Amino acid sequence: MAVETEFLRRIPIFRELPPEGLEAVARACIERSYDRGQVIFNEEETGQTMYIVQSGRVKVSRWLPSGREVILAFHPAGDYFGEMALIDGQTEPASVTAVSSAVILSLDRSRFLELLQQQPFAIALLRELCNRCREAWKQVALLTHEAAEARVRMVLHQLCASSGIDTPEGTRIDLPLTHRELASIAGVSRETVTRVLGHLIEQNLVSVGTGRRLVVLEPKQLLDGACFD
Repeated sequence: MAVETEFLRRIPIFRELPPEGLEAVARACIERSYDRGQVIFNEEETGQTMYIVQSGRVKVSRWLPSGREVILAFHPAGDYFGEMALIDGQTEPASVTAVSSAVILSLDRSRFLELLQQQPFAIALLRELCNRCREAWKQVALLTHEAAEARVRMVLHQLCASSGIDTPEGTRIDLPLTHRELASIAGVSRETVTRVLGHLIEQNLVSVGTGRRLVVLEPKQLLDGACFD
């Protein structure tokens, strides 16, 4: 199936490419389907490919020596990953797994390096890498905080910023996250997430909306409280 250029145009790093350049990228992409739970690539594998999520959702995670998984990011449809390994030739310090059935486009290193010669693509890529650096610093701040409740609150606050949709009831986190997934992001136990969410619901700071999406009444209030003193 041919990749639609209109889909690629919605991705920030491709947005400024001329029509002929976008069509060349579409022709170069290889489409693969993955089942839920299937690994797209493992930690320490040398990347020779950039990946684009055409449909579905994937997670980026690391396994600690203790055997616990820490989720570093989720990539929904329209997002991409693997580009950093193509720039510096280093291995990816994480595994990427399909959270749901997903269709992934791959772009090989030679085509990616050709794109880097085009100024609009290079500038857009630098902008997106800066955004990812800022997200990485937020993750460091989260994982170094000692209070478990503070970690959960910080995760919810970050998800409101990255995946939140304003509604009359509050900010809806538009991701179908389980308590276990939230726990893996925050670096706490699933039981802790369940307990903290229960407290936040009791305080009318969080509610459960349609499709079991979490709704945060006022995200800034998540960062208030004794756990941050």
